[in-house]
Amino acid sequence: MMADTPAVDSESDDLASAHFVHSLMQFAMAVRHRKNIVIVCLAVALLLGALYYATATRYYSAEAGLLVLQVGSQTWSAESTQRSLEKTVLPTYEGLIVSTKVIEGALALLQPQDRIDLAGVSRENWANVLRGNLRVKAIRNTNIIKVSYESKDPNAAVAVVDAVVRSYLNFSAETYKTTAGEIIQILGKEKNQLAEQMARKNEELLQARRALGDMGLPVDSKVLHPLAQRAVSLNEDLIKAQTKRIELEATLAALQAAVRNGGDLQQYVFTVASVVGEQLLLSNLGFTREDAQTQGDLQRDLLTYKGEMRNLQNHLGPAHPKVAALADKIRETEQYLLGYQDRVRERLEQLENSHLGPMLIDLVQQKTTQAWQLESSLGAQFNQAQAEAVALNDRLAQVQILEHDLNWLRELHDVMLNRMAGLELKNEGLDVRTTVVDEPVVRKNPVSPKLVMTFLLCLLAGLGVGLLAVYLLDVLDDHFRSVEELQAILGVPALAMVQQLPASESVGVETLQIIADPEASQSEAFRTLRTALLLSNQDTRKIVVSSSEPGDGKTTVLANLAAALAQSQKKTLLIDADLRRPGLTAMLGLRGVEGLSGIIHGQLPVASMAAQHIQTTALAGLDVLPSGPRPTNPAELLASPRFAELLAWAELAYDHVLIDSPPALAASDTAVIGRLVDGVMLVVQPAKNHRRVLIRTVKSFSMLKIPVLGVVVNRVDAGKSYYYGYDGSYHYDYQSYDDSEIEFDDDFAPDDEIAPRRVA
Repeated sequence: MMADTPAVDSESDDLASAHFVHSLMQFAMAVRHRKNIVIVCLAVALLLGALYYATATRYYSAEAGLLVLQVGSQTWSAESTQRSLEKTVLPTYEGLIVSTKVIEGALALLQPQDRIDLAGVSRENWANVLRGNLRVKAIRNTNIIKVSYESKDPNAAVAVVDAVVRSYLNFSAETYKTTAGEIIQILGKEKNQLAEQMARKNEELLQARRALGDMGLPVDSKVLHPLAQRAVSLNEDLIKAQTKRIELEATLAALQAAVRNGGDLQQYVFTVASVVGEQLLLSNLGFTREDAQTQGDLQRDLLTYKGEMRNLQNHLGPAHPKVAALADKIRETEQYLLGYQDRVRERLEQLENSHLGPMLIDLVQQKTTQAWQLESSLGAQFNQAQAEAVALNDRLAQVQILEHDLNWLRELHDVMLNRMAGLELKNEGLDVRTTVVDEPVVRKNPVSPKLVMTFLLCLLAGLGVGLLAVYLLDVLDDHFRSVEELQAILGVPALAMVQQLPASESVGVETLQIIADPEASQSEAFRTLRTALLLSNQDTRKIVVSSSEPGDGKTTVLANLAAALAQSQKKTLLIDADLRRPGLTAMLGLRGVEGLSGIIHGQLPVASMAAQHIQTTALAGLDVLPSGPRPTNPAELLASPRFAELLAWAELAYDHVLIDSPPALAASDTAVIGRLVDGVMLVVQPAKNHRRVLIRTVKSFSMLKIPVLGVVVNRVDAGKSYYYGYDGSYHYDYQSYDDSEIEFDDDFAPDDEIAPRRVA
C-alpha cells in the first residue's frame, strides 16, 4: 500500500494541473469573446488617468547624502563591523534625523517663503507635516544616509533638506561635547577601582604561590611537579611488586599441589629458579657462589671462543695452529660445562621428593613473604604521594584562577586607559563624524505625478477591472459560446453541427430528416457526422450515443446517423438501450414490440433470440432492436453477460452498431454500456446545456477510461453558428413511466403506429 502512495499523489497532481490549465483556457476564451468589455474598461481607466495627470498638484524633490564615519583607531571597513553598522548604528541615525529635536531645529532655520507646504496648518502640526514629507534611508552596504523631501516648490524642497541636515549636524555636535567630559570622569573612577582590584588579586596570587611551594614552573607547563612524578613512579613500582607477588603465589600453589599428589618435582626446579633466582637455588643444592660464578664466566668465554673461531675460519684452514688451539679451548670449556650440569642433575637425583619438595616450597614461601612486605610498603608510600598530588592540584587550580582574573583585570585596565586617551585627544571633535557628500539641488521635473507610472497604473487598473468583469459575466453565463471554446474546454472534437430540425408529427424511419428531405442543409450535417466517424483514426463500429441532460436530441441525431450509414451501404443496427424512457422505440413506431429486455431476460441463445426480435426498416441495411417491455432494473440488465454477448454477436453480423442510452448524468446506464463499445458520442445543446454540466459529464467518462469520440452540436441557429447567444434552463427529471406517457424529442411527434417487420 505504501508503494502505491507516490503514484496516487502524482496522478492527483496531474489532475490538478489539467484542471488549472482548463480553467485558464476557459477564461482566455471568455476574454476573447468579451474583449470589448476589456477595451472599454481600459479606455475609461486611461481617460481617468489622463484627467488625474492634468489636474494633480505637482510635487518636487530635493535630496542630500550624508556619510557617517568613525574616527580613531577602529574602522568600519570590516565585514562584521559593517553588519553591525547596518543593523544598529545607521538605523539610530535615521531615527535621529526625523526626531522632534532635529525637526524643530530645522523649522527654526526655514525662511517664511520656504514654508509653502505649511500654509494653512497650525503651528503645533508643523513638525508632523514636515516629517510626513521627509524621507530618510540608509543605502545598503554603505555608510551613506539619503535625506529627501517633497514639496510643492522646488526651491522650498532644497531649503527644507538643507535646514534638516544643518539641524542634525548642530544637534550631534552639541550632544557629544556635553557628554564627552562626563564620560571621561566615569571612566577615571572605574580605572581607579580596577587598579585597587588588581593590587588585591596580585597579593592573593603571591600568597597562593608561596603556599604551593612554587618551583618556578608555569601553571600550564607540560613538566610534572616533583610530587606528581613521585606518585607516578611509586604507582609503577607497586604494579610491578603486585605482579611479582602473584607469580610467586601461583608457583607456590603449583608446588604444594605437586607435593600433595606425589608428582615429579624435577620439572619445577627450573620454574622455581626463574622466580627465586638461580644462585639461591644452587646454594640450597650444595653448590657455592663461586661455582655459579665460574659457570657463568665459562659460558661467556665459550661464546667468545666460538665468535673468534668463526673469524679465524674465514681466513685460516682447520690445520692452522691458532685454529687448532682455539678448538681445544672450546672443547675443554664445553666438557667442563657439561660436567657441571651433570653434577647438578646428580645432586637433584640424589634428593628424594620428600626433601626436594619442602626445600622448593620453603624457597618460594620466603620470596612470597618478601614480595608481600614490599607491596605493602609501596602501597603505603603511594597513598601518601597520591594525597599530596591531589592537594597539589587544588592549589595549582587556585593559582591558575588567580592568574586568569589578574590578566583579565589588566586587559580591562588597558582598554579603559586607551579609551580615556582617545576621548581626551578628540575632546574638541566627534568620535563619529557626519559629512555632507551630496548637496541638495533644485530639480525642475516633478516627482509626482509621473506620466509613465500614471499610465502603467491606469493600464493595470483598467485591465484588472475588465478581466474581473469578464470573469463575473463568465460565472453568471455558464454556457459555451463557440465551437472552439467547447473543444478547448472539453478536450474532444466537434464531429458535426446540426441546425434546428423541423418538427415531425408522424413516426417511422420515413420521417427521419435525412430520408424525408435529403437535400436540406440539416441532412448534410448527418452525412458530415458519418464521414467524421468513418475517417476517424479510432475504431467506431460500436458507438453509444448519450447526452448530459434529457431533451438534447440525442435520439434524433442517432437515428439520422444510422440512416446515413445505411445509405452508404453499411449494414447498421440500431439498439434502443434506453430502458427507462425508450424514445428511439417510440420514434420508429415500435412500442409494444419485444426487444432488448426480452433478449436479456430470455433463456434461449442470444443469437437466435436477436434474430427474432430485431426489426427491419423501410431503409435497406438498417435494422432496429427496440427496447422491449420496461424492466424494473435496467442498469443490472445492461451489466449482464447476455448484453455483452449480444453486442459481440451484433459486431459480427453488422458493419455498425449504434446504441441509444439515457443521459449520462441521469443514470449509470451509459457508463455500463461504454465499457463494452468503442466509445461514446455526446449530443450537446450550447444554448441549453451548462458548461459545468458538460465538463462533469466528460470527466466522468475519462475517470472510467471510456473514450469520448466527440460531440455533436445540436439545434444550432444558422445565424449564430460561431457565437451562441442562447439562454435556457434544465433539470434532471428522468423518471420511469408507462409507455402511454412517452414524450418525444422536439424534433418529432408521435403518430399512428407503423406495424413492425421482423427479420426473417
